Amino acid sequence: MKPVLLASRFVLGLILGLGLIVGLWLLLALGQAGRPVPTTQWIEKAYAHKLALAEAIKQPKLVVVAGSAAMFGVDSGLLEQAVGRPVVNLGVNAGVLAPYIQHYARQAIKPGDWVLLPVEYPMFHGRYAINYPFLDYWWGHPALRHIDINTAQLAQVAWLTPLSRVLSGYRGLPEGFAVSGLYGPQNLDQRGDQVHSEAAQQQVWMRELVERSGVESYGAQAHRWDANWASWKALADEVTAAGGCALFVPPPMLDRPAYHQGRELRYYRSLPAQARAHGLNYVGSPLDTMYPIERFFDTNYHLNAESRQVYMQQLLSWVKPGFAQCGAAGR
Repeated sequence: MKPVLLASRFVLGLILGLGLIVGLWLLLALGQAGRPVPTTQWIEKAYAHKLALAEAIKQPKLVVVAGSAAMFGVDSGLLEQAVGRPVVNLGVNAGVLAPYIQHYARQAIKPGDWVLLPVEYPMFHGRYAINYPFLDYWWGHPALRHIDINTAQLAQVAWLTPLSRVLSGYRGLPEGFAVSGLYGPQNLDQRGDQVHSEAAQQQVWMRELVERSGVESYGAQAHRWDANWASWKALADEVTAAGGCALFVPPPMLDRPAYHQGRELRYYRSLPAQARAHGLNYVGSPLDTMYPIERFFDTNYHLNAESRQVYMQQLLSWVKPGFAQCGAAGR
């Protein structure tokens, strides 16, 4: 047999073999799609708690939309007093990324509602970035008709999913499983804010998590990531069209010397103007909501309860005139 024919048969066999392996892997993964797993239950239960709070409010309200930085950082009671309408803190977990956060936001927001968005920085830029929390949650909620992800993201989900996650889906929830620990509805108040996060309750391992948290390089990454401005603009436009107002503000974050020099400094300084150039109503300065390590509870985005008041003082100085201006424009 000619060498060329042998080589072509080898290549064809290799392609067919790889195709078979990929097909079997997809069938195995799809077989457990939609099944609950322990690792995502706290997110599901937290959102269920917060969406129920939002549904119970029949008058125009303010909905806080972001990840867990808002859950730990926003004092919804103070915000409620400042703006004169009920507040629901819908912040849960930035790891599930913008598609799910926006999906849940649309369920909570009603016509005439105001929306405050202290969105964590990666969600403005990581349009097609996939992380483990997202893919872990996606397999439990593969609602493609409702979640705005594209073919490239689906391919990443299939490629990056570990076998352990697939097996966890087949095992499902252990008998009698209940959400416990720091995160979940058991530690949320009547407005959706995190409770039991006082500095005195910080354990050694929590402090170590803050200390070991990485120095973020959002300025460098923003130039490589596909921008996600359009999806936030779409959500804000829906709010405005329904007679409401959407206001973007900086989230609280652990300060680092690297954020005050070079590319990172330019990124934080220019972000508000960049957001406004993409049609977002963004107020405030990210450099004003960066705080020292003693103000954080267990991550570089989670303020302790006492430091909430520091963030809120800064936040209210932007929010009150920002929403007042929206209200005046809507009249």
